[in-house]
Amino acid sequence: MSPIELERFLAGRHVATLVTLGADGAPVPTPVWYRHLDGAFYFRTAANAVKTENVRRDPRVSVCVQDERPPYRAVIAHGKAEIAAPDDALAAHLPRHYLGLVGALGYRAAARGAIERGPEVTLIVRPERFSTFDFSAETPRAGRIWLFAKRFLPPWL
Repeated sequence: MSPIELERFLAGRHVATLVTLGADGAPVPTPVWYRHLDGAFYFRTAANAVKTENVRRDPRVSVCVQDERPPYRAVIAHGKAEIAAPDDALAAHLPRHYLGLVGALGYRAAARGAIERGPEVTLIVRPERFSTFDFSAETPRAGRIWLFAKRFLPPWL
């Protein structure tokens, strides 16, 4: 992907998989909402979450953001994470970005208390390198039209 395509893709409504390293060195993948801003990934999480503890011990991480609908596209970033103070702007942005205005209001009113427990932190990942792939160009025009139409058709068709 070009830098512009990469930025446009990462601005979409995709869930990231943040991969940290466990105490035994094994990768620990976690799906998580993110914001990509000024070249960095921002995540909200609990101060005592497994991913936070893993970053405290070893800041090396990977982030995978993918489009699971064909033609497939993905961005994989490798870098180091840092732990920062909670960010109120990020807390407001993420539910609105992923759920829309009405969904974000519902999230704050009904689900937030059950999902977000304890003190929070912000994990910031500044990628050192990227890998990307996008199979759009290899997909013939007729195939792209079919894949777009398929989004609105019954799954069995």
